[in-house]
Formats: sequence, structure tokens, C-alpha cells
Amino acid sequence: MKSLTRLPAKALEYYINARRWKTHLDFFNMEVVFLNRIMEEHFLQLAGDNHKKKITPLGSKLSVLMNEKYHVDGLLDQQLKKLELLAEGLLRESPEELAGKQAHLEYHIIDLIHEYREVKRELYTIVEVVLNERKLLV
Repeated sequence: MKSLTRLPAKALEYYINARRWKTHLDFFNMEVVFLNRIMEEHFLQLAGDNHKKKITPLGSKLSVLMNEKYHVDGLLDQQLKKLELLAEGLLRESPEELAGKQAHLEYHIIDLIHEYREVKRELYTIVEVVLNERKLLV
């Protein structure tokens, strides 16, 4: 870790951002697993057929996002490894190449998180409707 302090300021910023994104992806993974479990084990039994038709595609979207997450996770691992090798003096990479890869990663992370938030928003809207319907029945 001490070798990271030898990185140029911009490369160190890239490293810090990539580590932060890794923690976001770890939490993303945990949250998606939890949401899937809640939907499969509890919520689908509460929802009527009309809501199930809306929920099922959301589960599919979550699966697609998980696949995308694994792809982005691999790209992040590569970037972190390159930055560590750069810090140890074992790799030469131009600032332009590093900036380009970092921008590419940032685009993927932002897109993934945006899409995930949209799926959650749709899912939470359906949950709210179902809970309100159940409340009216009681």
C-alpha cells in the first residue's frame, strides 16, 4: 500500500475512485441478492396475477444487471491491478490511456447504478400499490 503513494496524483485519484466503485458493486451484489430473495420468497405470494406480470420482467432485468455487474467488476479489477503495478514501477502506461480507461469505467458504473435504481423504483412502486391494496382489504 505504501507504493501507492508513489503514484502521480491523478493516478492515485483513479485508484481511490476504483476502490470506492468496488465497494459500491459489493453492496449492489448484496442488495440484488436480498431483493431477489424477498421477491421470490415473500412478495410474489402477496401480489395478484396482474402485479406478478409486472414483477417478473423486473427480476429478469435484475439478472441482466448482475451479469453487467460481473463484467464491470472484472474491468475494475484490471484497472486496480494496473494502477498497483504502475505504483510499483512494473508497468508503464500513459496518462491518456489511464484517463480513457477510467472514463470508460466511470461510464459503466454510472450506467449500471442508474439502471438498477430505475428497476428498484419500479419494484418499490409495485410493492407500495400491493401493500395499499392489502390494507384496503383489511
